[in-house]
Amino acid sequence: MNTHSFEHRLRQESDGWVADGIITGAQRDALLARHPESADAPVMQPVTATLAEPARSGNRFVAILGMIGGALLLTGVCLVISSNWEAISDWTKIGGLVALLAGAYAAGWRLAIAPGNFPRTGDACFMMGAGLLLAGIALVSQIFHLNSRPSNGVLVWWLGIAAVPWLVRSVGAQFLSLVAGLLWLGMEMAQPDSWLAIINVDSRHDERVFFVFTAIYLLLGAAIWLAGLALCGTRRADFAGMHEKWGALLVCSALYAFGFARHAWRSWQSDDDFIVHTSPVPMLVAAVLLLLAGWSAWRVSHERRTLFSLAPGLLPAVLVAGVMAVGFFHGGPWLWWLSVIASVVLFGLNILMIRAGLAGGRAGWVNLGIGFIALNIVTRYIDLFGTMLHGGLFFIVTGALVIGLGIFLERKRRAWIAVVRSHKQEQTATHTEAAS
Repeated sequence: MNTHSFEHRLRQESDGWVADGIITGAQRDALLARHPESADAPVMQPVTATLAEPARSGNRFVAILGMIGGALLLTGVCLVISSNWEAISDWTKIGGLVALLAGAYAAGWRLAIAPGNFPRTGDACFMMGAGLLLAGIALVSQIFHLNSRPSNGVLVWWLGIAAVPWLVRSVGAQFLSLVAGLLWLGMEMAQPDSWLAIINVDSRHDERVFFVFTAIYLLLGAAIWLAGLALCGTRRADFAGMHEKWGALLVCSALYAFGFARHAWRSWQSDDDFIVHTSPVPMLVAAVLLLLAGWSAWRVSHERRTLFSLAPGLLPAVLVAGVMAVGFFHGGPWLWWLSVIASVVLFGLNILMIRAGLAGGRAGWVNLGIGFIALNIVTRYIDLFGTMLHGGLFFIVTGALVIGLGIFLERKRRAWIAVVRSHKQEQTATHTEAAS
């Protein structure tokens, strides 16, 4: 059976379709432009591959057990070392950590790449190696008393692992790289003497700084989300899903947090020192990253339809973040209404996520959308009606609402996930028939 990629077979067969008069030359060019062939195009699997789902599920289970076992093993080693920490020389500590780091990367290479019989377990090893680098930096800082700027250590960690996932195609290592970058930005924004500092040394930190942090991380989450869409259809499409899910999680979490801003505003109405001098640099950096990610998603990605479907929810979310960041440092009773608008925008974005997830076969979007809809409804119900109902009546009504909403949304989630899976199976069957 021929196992060439769908794009390769399309390029071969379309010449015959034009010769037989089935399609025109212009239609053939349009089809080839929509499905370009690349050197890293995935190879189509035969029909028997669909019968191997239980085997893949078993491999996934083994990979999970391997990750749990590896974590327990690493924890045990750390406990043994910690109990004898003072008796171990400094260079022995460093040498042992370097050996663990090299062993993790070597095991990942053998398991995931050469020969690569256990890619998921190998990915976990690469992820462990990326985490051990941070432990090494912390160890060296402790031994040589390098504690002046903790953010510099996180920056070194980020730079040390940034290229690893792109070289070995490790999703786990890419996740840690993403976490390291976001953590470094957050630490720099909280450092008063940093060029990315939100407020200066003389200003105080309170809830207002938290909400500005949240606004900036919403923009960063949107940038990560769009970067995931830009990766779809490229040589690193295996990173796309992770970027999309975690970017969506950041955006939805920030909008959810904005819903509590109205309570913070009430506590500041009598504050004589409400206005705080801030730097626009962090917001500008986040905005530039968002624009670059949006441009990449528009120019590179094959997911323009998905981008259009998300835009009515994502653009208002970005606008709310910008207004929230400015408003919390200049005051105004309209912030009460802005927090309400943030909850409404979150609900609308979740609906669009579910629709786009169903259309594009993204089960993670559907699950996130349903989860935040339930969380948003229950939270705002308690927030608005918690002071109107007293004692047992409040808990009875709330419990009934939560149970009913949970049953309804879980049934919807299962039905929608079944639609997504059937859609993927139809696509697999279509591609298999085209390749046979």
